[in-house]
Order: sequence, then structure tokens, then C-alpha cells
Amino acid sequence: MQAFMGVPYAEPPLGDLRFRPPVPKAAWEGERLAVKDAPICLQRDPFRRDMIIEGSEDCLYLNVYTPESPKVNGSLPVMVWFHGGGWQCGSGISSFYGPDFLLDHDVVLVSANFRLGPLGFLSTETLDCPGNNGLKDQLEVLRWVSANIASFGGDPKSVTVFGESAGGASVTYHMLSPKSRGLLHRGIAQSGTYFNPWAQPAHKGVAVSRATKLAELVGCGSLGDWPEKLQCLRGKPAEDIVASLYDMFVWDFDPMIPFPPVIEPEHEDAFLTVPPRQAPPPHGLQLPLMVGATAEEGLLKTAALLNLPHLMAEFKSQFDQVLPVVLNYDHHEDSVKQSITQRIESFYFKAGHDYDKANHQNLTDLISDGWFVAGIDEYLRLRMSHEDVAPTYVYLFDHKGAASFSEIFKGERNEFYGACHAEELQYLFPIGRELFVSAVPTKQDLELRELMLQLWVSFATTGNPNPTNVTTSLPVWNAASSYPVEYVRLGTKADDQVAATKASLFRLENELMQHRVDFWRDLKPHLPASHAHNEL
Repeated sequence: MQAFMGVPYAEPPLGDLRFRPPVPKAAWEGERLAVKDAPICLQRDPFRRDMIIEGSEDCLYLNVYTPESPKVNGSLPVMVWFHGGGWQCGSGISSFYGPDFLLDHDVVLVSANFRLGPLGFLSTETLDCPGNNGLKDQLEVLRWVSANIASFGGDPKSVTVFGESAGGASVTYHMLSPKSRGLLHRGIAQSGTYFNPWAQPAHKGVAVSRATKLAELVGCGSLGDWPEKLQCLRGKPAEDIVASLYDMFVWDFDPMIPFPPVIEPEHEDAFLTVPPRQAPPPHGLQLPLMVGATAEEGLLKTAALLNLPHLMAEFKSQFDQVLPVVLNYDHHEDSVKQSITQRIESFYFKAGHDYDKANHQNLTDLISDGWFVAGIDEYLRLRMSHEDVAPTYVYLFDHKGAASFSEIFKGERNEFYGACHAEELQYLFPIGRELFVSAVPTKQDLELRELMLQLWVSFATTGNPNPTNVTTSLPVWNAASSYPVEYVRLGTKADDQVAATKASLFRLENELMQHRVDFWRDLKPHLPASHAHNEL
């Protein structure tokens, strides 16, 4: 394997370039060492409840990994990875998203940093700072790949963009934005689409109010218009800008993403000018897609609720006030919020709020559905509503492995709550070596890892995940084209080794959480017409 690390794709977004779109990196003369990771983008991690600010504002770099001795002749398919972290934390560095597993196969892997939090997504809702610079960084990565990847043995006409959580939602944004047309040819959206409430563009007025609050927090609020305030903000320490993220939360670390994508005013460099629900059919409908979720996505939130008693007490006692903030429907009028909360409560908590660590499934399902499953289902319905759409392959990751991401989100070590958000990442990347140093993968973990790598690489190579060169015969994974949704369940939760060896890691099923997604889809008709496009 060959690794080219810390390759600059844009000029450092410092000084006057802060809060502006990326500027392509100018050419340089001579050789440049590309042997180590660049710094991560400046950030603060609310998902780990971390008070540390780390990283650098000079972070717009990418890594390219190529197999040393490919088994095939010619250019190789390219896989471009956009990390998760709510567009406010995370990175593309090798210790997390390295090539150790994927580069056992004939692909070129690209992972990249992009600006995060207010440095990447601040918007004044005017042309002074229209926003979406983090997504525009990703766009610049795709342009760099198109222009340069052939020099690394990659095929610029065979680019699969894949990502998890906000990275998955980013994939769908690139399948929507006209700016990305032609730069990607397939997409893999893991646990995220732009229909998830945390990923939807901020409602009009929200972004500018948060920009105003940030300016006040760092001492720029007393200045007159936005050009003056932005000039002041560009002179402030980047750490002070990033620190302001935590002042945007209303309850606990919610709303989950204070600086999401925005709808920009019309201008030449705009990435997004129309809300996704109002956009014409996106060009991504013509691109093959893999999309899926984990079985207990909601552990991203409920792991902390279950293990921090004061937090759970607040959640239960202030349920009517807290839930609209957590699930991003607090922008509605009080009567609408109350109606939504009552409907949710009657669906998930028929027996009342008696959930705890031993009885958390309904609570976790609520967060799973409100944050992830309903938005993924809506994206599936968008694709299936068009006759000429490219194939769409759906999966559900449902595995009990040697380690679980619920531990990262404040769950207790050695307690298994379910297949947590981000759980599948350790089967695609060597991320477990960094996060779960004492966990020894089981035989089933290793088998699932190899299976998933074959599925992901096959899809990146042909647009079809069904492997063609494996000795083990698998059922044919058909594209989903109608309801009930046909999907593959990946993994097993069997506890004892005898049962686990007999349980298949690849099972074809129908009706993906049908009863639950039907409930969320049914919420829309109960909203006033003026609110319907801003639903959950």
C-alpha cells in the first residue's frame, strides 16, 4: 500500500479567508513531503461531552491511499470518505479512517478534512457570509479528485462518495446540489440523509440569530452591519469562535447541530439555494445508492440518558419542553409542538415513562426514529417515487460485536444496549484500534468485516453490492424499488457462540421498521399547511 498524507486541496482558510468559500490550493514547485496526517480541523466534541478544544484552523488537507500491487489492470475505482460528527467534530485522519481494511481490495481511498462548526457553517443569510463552507470544502475535495486522482491510479469517472451520519447526509447533499453534478458516480449514505431533522437546512432566521449571538459572545456584537462584524470575527482567536458552539445548546447538547447547512441567497458560488423538499428531482436520482442505518441509532443520545441519572430525571420531568428541542421541532407554534409531543408520547410510551437501563428499547427507538430512521425512510420514498431512478440498496446493521460505540457516548463498558449509531464503522476502518484498545474481535466480527468490505467495494466498483468473486454463496441482494422495502440485515446479536455460528450475517428481509416509519410519515398530514415543509 502507498499512502500520500496531508495533501493540501485548498489554501488555509485563515485571516480574510475565514468564513469564505475554499480557495483551491495554488501549485508549488519541487517536491512536498506527504508522509503524515495534517492537523484535524478546529473543533469541540459534544457527542463525547468533551470540554477540550483541539485542532487547527489550517486543516484543509486530504489523504490518498493506493494499493501497491493491484490485482487488476487499468485505473481503479475511487472511494471518497466524508466523516461524521454532526459537521462539528471528527476528521479524516488515518488513525480513525485509515486504509488498513479497504486497501486489501483494489480501490483508491481518499479521506479528507473539512471545516466544522461555526468556522465551517456560520451564515448571516446574506451574501456577506451565505454559509455552507464546510460542504463547499467537500465540493473542493471532489473537484481535486476529478482533476488529480488519475495520477494516483484512480479513475476520475468512477468515484463513489461515502460517509456516515453527517457524512451520509453530505453524500445526499452532493447528490442534490447542481455544483456536484458529474463529480460523483455512486453514493453510500450510512445513517444520514438531508431529510433527517438535524441535517435539514436551518429555518429562515435561525442561522442569522446564531451568527448574531456568536458575534456578541466574542465581543463583535456592538458593531453595525455584517461586513463590520465579520471583519471583527476574522480578527478573533479561532478557539473563541469554536468555544461559542456550546453556548448554542438549549438543553443538554441539543439541538444536536447548532450550525447545520443553510439555504443560501442566489449567487454564483451557492451550494444550496432551495430547501430539499422543494427542490426539483435531484441529479442523484440517476446515481446508484446504498443507504442504511443501525438497529439502535438512538443510543447516540440514550446511552448518556441511561447512565447519567440527573439527565434522565430532567428528561422525564421536563419531557414536554425537552423533546421538541431534542427532535428539532421547537420552531413550531406551541399548539403544534404540543400536538406532536402528545402523539409521540402515546405511540412510544403507552405504559408511561418507566424506561430505564433494563427497559430502554422504546426510548431508544424514539430517538432512533426521530433522528435517523424517519429521514432515511423519506429519502427512500423520494427515490422510489420516480420511475427512472438508479438502483437503491438498503441495509440494516444489527450486530453485537466485541466493542460498541455506546461506550463512547457514555454507555457503560461491557454492557450491550444494541447496535449503536456509528457501530458499523469499525468493520470498514481500523477505528477500533484507537477507541477500543482492549477489545478482541470475535470470529463473527472478522467474518462480518470481510463481508462488509466485499459489499462496499463491489458497490464502489460496479454500482451493485453483490460480490462476484467470493467462494461463499450469498442470497442476491436486490435493489429496493417499492414498499414494503426489501433490505439486508447485516450481523447477528446471538449471545452464545453456537447460536452465533449458525446465525447468518446476511439476511434478506422486508418492511424496514414499517410500523414505526408509518407513524412518522403520518405526522405530516396533522401539521398546518404552513408548517408541512418544515416538519420533523
